[in-house]
Amino acid sequence: DDCDWWIRVGDTGPGLPQKTREHLFQPFQAGVRRGGTGLGLALVSKIITAHGGWVAVDSAPGRTVFRISLPLAPKTLETD
Repeated sequence: DDCDWWIRVGDTGPGLPQKTREHLFQPFQAGVRRGGTGLGLALVSKIITAHGGWVAVDSAPGRTVFRISLPLAPKTLETD
């Protein structure tokens, strides 16, 4: 889409299991890494969608890529 910022971040690690990917952006899903709270990607997703964008992950053995799309014109945020 011509009207969006696109950001891609990837690595060449072991990949993420399908079961992990299904819940990756939900709060308190620590996934395969232990020691975290599981809030990081949930917050990332919440912030990006609040600004009218989206975040997704594609993963296979040897490759994981996070894709982020944000609109060029920011969405007006509602405040409480």
